[in-house]
Amino acid sequence: MIDEDLPNCLILAGGLSRRLGFDKASIKMDGQTLLSRMVEVMIEHGMRTCVVLGPNSGECDLNTDSVIFVRNDEPDLGRTGSIQIGLEALGWPKKVILAPIDRPGFSSKTLRILMEADSSSCPKKDGRGGHPVLLDWRGITAIREAKPHSSLKDLIKFSRFEVDDPYIHINVDTPEDVIFLERAWHEIYRSWKVNTKR
Repeated sequence: MIDEDLPNCLILAGGLSRRLGFDKASIKMDGQTLLSRMVEVMIEHGMRTCVVLGPNSGECDLNTDSVIFVRNDEPDLGRTGSIQIGLEALGWPKKVILAPIDRPGFSSKTLRILMEADSSSCPKKDGRGGHPVLLDWRGITAIREAKPHSSLKDLIKFSRFEVDDPYIHINVDTPEDVIFLERAWHEIYRSWKVNTKR
């Protein structure tokens, strides 16, 4: 059940990865696409979710009314352009969790901290920021007014909080990264299920 008091979620599903040779969202984990798995966990946490797809991406294999699918036909203009497309589809909400499909190493505990944050925030570990992030209304306004190629870190000052998620810095970008994700998947997926209820 979707909770109107919670932030919306925006999943950047990307499109064709030049380094992988295929769409990252189509990576299969235990017989389901990575995209379906990520959408599933956001819905289980009570969030309405928008997925920004690449020009040739397929939609996820979950049947739900809680998901909006939009397509970015010009992803090369920049990631901020993809975020703008998703935020517009969500009606420019006041708070949104931004979750790139290629950064799935977060836990339910980290997601809950972000969902309850009052300002733009991101997890950190070993001195490095991670994903997903929370965008507050100030950050969303800055994105709305930005050029599509603008860097998110130049637009928004994130408050950081320490996490102990062992895979928070995983970035699925190469065939070797996919192999690493497959090895870590059961631990990551278990961590997504720890605190799905409020």
